[in-house]
Amino acid sequence: MIVVILAFFGLSFLLAANRPTSFVIFYVLASTKFLGFVDPAQFIVGGIELGYFVLNIIAIFSIFFKKNWVELPENSFGIILLIIAMIAYGILRPILNEFSSVKQAFIASKDVWNYAIFIYLIVYYDNLDLKVIISVIKWLGIYLAANYFVYLIVPNIIPPFYYNATHVRTFFPTYISLSIFLYLIEVKMFKLKDLKIYSLILFQFLGIVLAGHSSLTIMTGCCVILYLFVFDENLELKSDVIIKFFCFSLFGISLALIFINGLYDSIVSDVNAFINSEDLALKTRDLYNKFRWDAINKQKVFGHGYIHQSSKFMNQFKLSGTSAYMERFTVIDSGYVDLLIKFGYLGASLIVIVLNKYFFLGFYPKYKNHITLAMSSFLLQYILISYTWSVYTFIHGIVPAGLAFYIILMYKDINTLENEIKLI
Repeated sequence: MIVVILAFFGLSFLLAANRPTSFVIFYVLASTKFLGFVDPAQFIVGGIELGYFVLNIIAIFSIFFKKNWVELPENSFGIILLIIAMIAYGILRPILNEFSSVKQAFIASKDVWNYAIFIYLIVYYDNLDLKVIISVIKWLGIYLAANYFVYLIVPNIIPPFYYNATHVRTFFPTYISLSIFLYLIEVKMFKLKDLKIYSLILFQFLGIVLAGHSSLTIMTGCCVILYLFVFDENLELKSDVIIKFFCFSLFGISLALIFINGLYDSIVSDVNAFINSEDLALKTRDLYNKFRWDAINKQKVFGHGYIHQSSKFMNQFKLSGTSAYMERFTVIDSGYVDLLIKFGYLGASLIVIVLNKYFFLGFYPKYKNHITLAMSSFLLQYILISYTWSVYTFIHGIVPAGLAFYIILMYKDINTLENEIKLI
């Protein structure tokens, strides 16, 4: 295992310092557990998981091998400062408060270090072959979606790290969503009516449906509609379409409530269950998050930073060993709760506001074009998805967001369709 780990880190460093495009592709594949066959999270030395953590350290360290690395693209410096502040604050706060040791704080910070890909992409912006990276993301989206369909037919051939006996978990349906938007750029820009492209888009969307993440499924569908139909050829909002859609939806809902027996009562029952937290999924989530809300209420404004589950601070809370969800603060399904524990209401608000200020550049008239608008539409999903899924603080959300933001940076100054056609 030691030989494999050293080979992994050695190859990572050589690619990061000498072949930026290859390193980005290597990083993306590593983040998806190398298509389900090799999991860097299993690279453990002395009980400490080193795989992704060291990969991110390599990504940051390698920026010093680039000449003129301080020459950054416009609208990128602020997000780098935010990332540095997130890492430094989250590590230092529990140490200074004597909640945990230095070692524990660093280990607990491992997920946020995935923001290293943002810094790497920004610093090496002029050394990357964006066409190749986009092509890889499109291919990856199809591959990940295909795993869900294969599972329905021949489950035994699913890659080992995606196969959980009763279901498939590719960990990155967010990549599938990103791939869909990259295909939609071609449809929107060139007004294509290519059956092959439409089939690939539908195939990937069904893959998201099969992945079982309802928030991602709904938001991908909504943002696709926004990108394709709410903006006209000049990328201006179609007010008439919005009005017609609203009226048609209202009319359709009214007819459904009138003619479908029991629909109204069913909806009222579901809404009441949601409001009163009687829904089984919500009741379970509320139960699991109770001690997290207790922690948030102790430090509402500034949060606690990165708290390791073995730190003495965790002794203040009543935990259950029946589920991994109840043993630590940081869990992928805690959504905004995860941000609030780490940074409090003030810090979480600043992080979300600053990130989305950059993520939504594609909606600004100055930077809006078919490509930036598509990427900002993809990133718009994160606001609501993070209600249930921690896309701002875990690798499955951070890496696709970094790639989408990089594409925005590279295409934000392309204002004519002719130039877009040449570059995409």
